Amino acid sequence: MKNIKNSTLLIIFGILALLAVVFYFYDSKKGERSFRSELFTIDSSKVSRITINPKTRNKAVLVLSGSGKDWKIAAGNKSYPADTNVVFQIISSLVSAKPERVSGTDRSSWKEYEVTDTSSVRVIVEQGNDVAADFRVGKMSYNMGSRGYGGRQGMSVKSNIRVAGDDKVYVVNGFLSMLFGEEVSAYRNRILCRFNRTQVSKLTFSCPGDSSFILQKQDNKWMLMDKPADSASVVNYLGSLASLFNGEFADEKDIPVTYPFTLKIEGTNFPAIELQGYANADNKHYFVKSNMNPAVFGGASPSLFRQVFPGKGKFEPGKSSGKPEKADSKTKKSNGKTIKPAGAPGKHENAPVKPAGSQGPKKKS
Repeated sequence: MKNIKNSTLLIIFGILALLAVVFYFYDSKKGERSFRSELFTIDSSKVSRITINPKTRNKAVLVLSGSGKDWKIAAGNKSYPADTNVVFQIISSLVSAKPERVSGTDRSSWKEYEVTDTSSVRVIVEQGNDVAADFRVGKMSYNMGSRGYGGRQGMSVKSNIRVAGDDKVYVVNGFLSMLFGEEVSAYRNRILCRFNRTQVSKLTFSCPGDSSFILQKQDNKWMLMDKPADSASVVNYLGSLASLFNGEFADEKDIPVTYPFTLKIEGTNFPAIELQGYANADNKHYFVKSNMNPAVFGGASPSLFRQVFPGKGKFEPGKSSGKPEKADSKTKKSNGKTIKPAGAPGKHENAPVKPAGSQGPKKKS
């Protein structure tokens, strides 16, 4: 009797185990099919317009429009050249955005994942006359992974989004939530100049007073006004300008009418590049612009201005300390305003140049 009971129990346990396995696989397969495999279909070559509705009420709607390498960013009645790298990154991220799982199944989860109408950024992607995607970007989460080869710890970044017409909240891989800023400056073209420094043969600095000078390459040696220059300093200087970007756009009310400082970069296989500068130490206004971008860059910090217009002393042999040339005892006058010569000392003399996209004092676009 005891043997019968044991065998019966074994059979029962076996059946229960089999049923558990069957239900597990059935439930997992059912879960896999419970949400869409794609959120939207975007053809990167056909995207013509991306509208970004900020979650902050008083922020202007931002519109990216264009094709290829020609894109504009508009806010209200103002339009600026857009940073095509930013546009391409957005489009590429949307093309690869696939749902990994459902983080919220209905409207009750919207607040938790920050995809309500008031807590999220709404993005509309158009391809010609067709709307390819309409969704809201919400909360982003980070998860630290295990340490891999070399002891480095990986990090997993996820974004929560809600697609129009669907109450579910989906998790997608990547920094999608960070791509859609509310400030127009996040999308503007930040380039000041770009060139191959080995192709440069002449630098002409036109400055107020007697501060103008010319650097010219002769027989693979740099000359400063017909005298040998510190070639290492010239090469380093060109390297600092060869791919110069800046994210500090000038406040439009402070933009000057004239620019007393000019740098003309000439060489082979590229059109001449011209950068213009303005410096007023009294009201702490320092601005730089170039013929490669209609934007004006700068503000209260002289770092960008002094990077572009360092003064003749920087290139004289024995003076290549990397610091700006000391100011003349006399100040220069331009349009009735006091201007320090290029390289004039100040409390920001060694301030680093802000990289593109760096956060600083907010400027009106």
